[in-house]
Amino acid sequence: MSHTEEELRKLYRDTFAMPRGAAKFAALEEVIRHADALGLVEFAFQVRMQATSVFQHSWVPAKALLAYSWCLAAYDREPERFGAGAERQLLWNIKWMIYSVHQFPEIPLQRAHDLLDDMERRYRRGGHSMHAVLQHRGLIAESVGELEQAQDFYERMARTRRDSLSDCSGCVPSSQVRTLVALGRDEEAIRIGEPARASSCSEQPQWINSELLLPYVRTGREEKALEAHRTAYRRIRDNPHHLAELALNLLFCVHTGNERRGLDLIERHLSWLDRARTPLAEVEFAAAAVAVLAALEKRGEGGLSLRFPAAEGRRHPDTTVTALAAELRERALDIAARFDARNGNGYQGDRIRRWMAAGAIGAPVSMSVFAGHSARSDTPGGERVRELVERVAASTAAGDTKDAARARLAAAGALLDAGRAAEAVEAAEEAVRELERLGMAADTVRCEVLLARAYEQDGQRGEAVRRLRALLEKGHGEVPAVPAVFDRPELEATLGTWLGYGPEAARWCLSAARGFAASGRTEERLPALRQALLRGPAPETVAELLAEAESALAEPGTPAVARAGLRHACARALHREGRLTEAAAHLSAARALLTETSATKQTEQTKQTGRTRQAGQAGQAGQAGQAGQARHSEFADLLGEVLAALAGVRLRLGTPDAAEEAARAALELLADSADPWSDTRWNAAVVLVRCLLARGARAEAEELMSEHGMDEEDVEADLEEVLEELGG
Repeated sequence: MSHTEEELRKLYRDTFAMPRGAAKFAALEEVIRHADALGLVEFAFQVRMQATSVFQHSWVPAKALLAYSWCLAAYDREPERFGAGAERQLLWNIKWMIYSVHQFPEIPLQRAHDLLDDMERRYRRGGHSMHAVLQHRGLIAESVGELEQAQDFYERMARTRRDSLSDCSGCVPSSQVRTLVALGRDEEAIRIGEPARASSCSEQPQWINSELLLPYVRTGREEKALEAHRTAYRRIRDNPHHLAELALNLLFCVHTGNERRGLDLIERHLSWLDRARTPLAEVEFAAAAVAVLAALEKRGEGGLSLRFPAAEGRRHPDTTVTALAAELRERALDIAARFDARNGNGYQGDRIRRWMAAGAIGAPVSMSVFAGHSARSDTPGGERVRELVERVAASTAAGDTKDAARARLAAAGALLDAGRAAEAVEAAEEAVRELERLGMAADTVRCEVLLARAYEQDGQRGEAVRRLRALLEKGHGEVPAVPAVFDRPELEATLGTWLGYGPEAARWCLSAARGFAASGRTEERLPALRQALLRGPAPETVAELLAEAESALAEPGTPAVARAGLRHACARALHREGRLTEAAAHLSAARALLTETSATKQTEQTKQTGRTRQAGQAGQAGQAGQAGQARHSEFADLLGEVLAALAGVRLRLGTPDAAEEAARAALELLADSADPWSDTRWNAAVVLVRCLLARGARAEAEELMSEHGMDEEDVEADLEEVLEELGG
């Protein structure tokens, strides 16, 4: 299929919003192919430069090498064609190429040295500092075992001025620490690396925290090591790009006697080996995993069964600790041998064998979130957590592993209830793995739900969505206890909310509505249907959704406010479809429901307040009055939206008098709103001003414009946008 230039540029813009992964990579490559076919050289250069960054910071640096090489050759042929900024971008990106190229044993080492020489030549020609050149020469030297040269480059770089082409204040220390660790200079590594732990670069702080793990452990700084591991893993866990850093965290688990934690990480991330960003990252992860598995074998747990989660529709077959150790050991030695053959020495092979033979350093370090500060009674929820930690210890000592696992689950819940979401995440992760191992299906599901909620409260919305989606997509029959364990429709509605806006969010809300209907929970069905309509359903599903909403509205006994909310959502959907008369009918019906309900509630509240005062319960009367005001405020907010939307629809229908009436009602209702600058008030004011100007009431229109800080140009410019917004 061919594309016009305009279509191709739109396809390229669409890639910006795509998450990193195979679909985005394919989309960028498609744009590049068509740009080449159309002869759009400058555009092809622009796309390839962007793709170089995407590929490099994902897990496909080989694609980045190809895209960059094309750009470099095109620039060298016609530098004037691409502008001054292109050279600087190429000089920055060459560092990525050098960092990656030596990590592929199939690429001759001379290629890395040639790139380094080219980098130095270009930097000198442009008058740039040699700081970045020396840094990357040191990285290459360290990776092939030329440690004396690596030390020399490190010391020369330390004496060289930085400039705008130097790596950031987080990445430079990370590469320095890597060299210092290889040289055994732990104290210096910590001194150089610690300030960079506050870096916010895309590679940080996970890289520097991972590099500091071994120096921290070897110098007895266990608490700092534990903090660095937790901080690093939170950034690593979602991105296969960080496979090499994950390997360092696996070794940390071995060094601190936390093989079970290491096993959890292996089970969770083994699939990343199938898309390792480079063979060097692959061999390091495989070797570190062997170290974890070998430590478990020494404890007599070689027969432990391992089961891996599915990733991209595939799943590693179930196996045992011993079998996986043998598989990964062979894999690691094979890759290491390829590096040694390329490098002409045995450095990588020796290093990888040392990794696989790694063991504990010093006394074991407890990684449990329940230990230390978490279980102190002076922390939020501390007393309850302490009681549960003691129960875990007691049950474990008594051999009651199932009760210990349930206590871990309860502690995770206590931490979440206390607002300690980050700790709740770690506690729930620890609990869910133990519950899975013990085959406690119902409790495992409960813990999965709790873990998803902990992620969401901890600000990890993406991980929360993935967890909850995976749980719900298991189906109704995979685990017999699942349907009785959680409220499926409620969780589907939650997932729809977490997803935000779009067809998938709408689908989950609709599924929740149908689940509520099937169990006779009509009161909950209506809000779920409302959300399905408001969250951007696919156009082809709107008619089906509207029909289902009409059916729900016809059922007797449903709460008036829920019906009004659903009618409001129907009106917005109909407005988007251009069915303005039907939209107005729904809005008018919603207005009547809310007006009547609000009046009834106010009457009931007045009577209740009078009764409580007669009984001498003034304090309770005040509380009842506040509750009534809160409920009334909820009605007022929704009614204000309905009235403003009704005003907009009536204006579009060509009935300005009716539009003016609705707009006035909205502004009067929202006059005492807590948010004087709310969009609803602004929108209603714009419509009202437009109506007033249309009938010649300029003085009143100008007074209203002055009150809302707008002028006539604002009204004309904003009117169409406001009408679209009011319609959804």
